[in-house]
Amino acid sequence: MTTFEKIKKALESFELPMEPDVYNGAEKQYFTYNYADDYGNDYADDAPQTVINSVQVHFFLPRNRPFATMKNKIRNALFEAGFTFPEITIQVEDDEKTRHIIFECDIEEE
Repeated sequence: MTTFEKIKKALESFELPMEPDVYNGAEKQYFTYNYADDYGNDYADDAPQTVINSVQVHFFLPRNRPFATMKNKIRNALFEAGFTFPEITIQVEDDEKTRHIIFECDIEEE
């Protein structure tokens, strides 16, 4: 299973749209995701034995909606799917109407 497939599987229970990189739909709550880094690890005989994918999962929602419970559920869903425990950044977009929550985590590529 690819890293992006793992993200989609981890988040499918939220029943929200999700797209790599950019979402162009009409929903007010949605996910996007992207690679932040992709690197070799566990070197032996001058070659990486594993590849680590660092990813960002972005959750967008209206700024006036409560978000703490959902943030925790998303973080736990990613962690339970095998990602490292996500680091979270919370910000408000320039339009001042949209909250953007960024989950950064790693996983070993299969």
